[in-house]
Amino acid sequence: MRLKIGFAGLLLMFLLSCIHPAIAQQSADPLTGTWKGDWGPSATDRNSVTIELKWNGKTLTGTVNPGPDAIPIETASFDPQTMKIHLEANYAPRNLRYVVDGTVEKDKISGTWNHPRRKGDFQVSREVTKSESNAAPKPNLSGLKADERKVIEYLLKDWREGVEDYSITAMDIAMEALRLPPSSGMRFRIGNYIKNHPELDETLRQWGWQTVVLTPDEKLVARAIVNRERDKQKRPTKSELATLVGISEKDSEEAVRTLARFGILKRDRSVGGVGYVAAAPRYLNWQPWLDFQFHRITLSSGRVFCVN
Repeated sequence: MRLKIGFAGLLLMFLLSCIHPAIAQQSADPLTGTWKGDWGPSATDRNSVTIELKWNGKTLTGTVNPGPDAIPIETASFDPQTMKIHLEANYAPRNLRYVVDGTVEKDKISGTWNHPRRKGDFQVSREVTKSESNAAPKPNLSGLKADERKVIEYLLKDWREGVEDYSITAMDIAMEALRLPPSSGMRFRIGNYIKNHPELDETLRQWGWQTVVLTPDEKLVARAIVNRERDKQKRPTKSELATLVGISEKDSEEAVRTLARFGILKRDRSVGGVGYVAAAPRYLNWQPWLDFQFHRITLSSGRVFCVN
């Protein structure tokens, strides 16, 4: 009798040990948290996105790109059986309603999106919280000179310390803080490195390398040119461009050259005016992507950063 009871107890313990991990996995929240990734109409035209989701077991809520310009998710649903998710959100500045359908697989969501003018795909991954992750490894900055490495190290430190206030410290601010003399060659080498290494920090993947690399004047010059192109208006002349931005013609010409060097503008004399157009369709409408961070803020502590 004792043998039978002992065997039954062992069998029960064995069954419970097998079932427990499955129960734990099913009871774990599959959605709540921060999801980051990219979306776009094609494999070559992508943009970063951040989605905050909250799931209480019945109701799904959230926002897209949390921060000052967050887009609230108005309609959301999730089927735990099929792991299918459905989201709808209005982007008021463009009067667009985005419809998103995806599938949750572990800590990844992938699927499709559409609005009345375009459609495409997306993929996001759940962000690991600081307490769950190890300290960020020191980046490999091979190929850069000593001062160039200092600039990137300054940026990485500032981004990680200011992650909660949605501020963006740009490359020109870092160079000023380090008291490095202005140099177009150094700026291009650092900027090109940042452009080609989005793995350096989440800031680059979320806000775009252009936000960090370009100066406030270069961003305003780009806006003046691409907005005219987008709205099918006459392109600004060199003098008009300088007046619009509030800089000299020499500085505006240098800004145009820099934008072309980074592949944001390209030469097209047929359009008239300054003779440059957007190098890719995505640059005709930057605002939803928050690429224009050109208002500089200086705190009493001495910290300088940019906001939209």
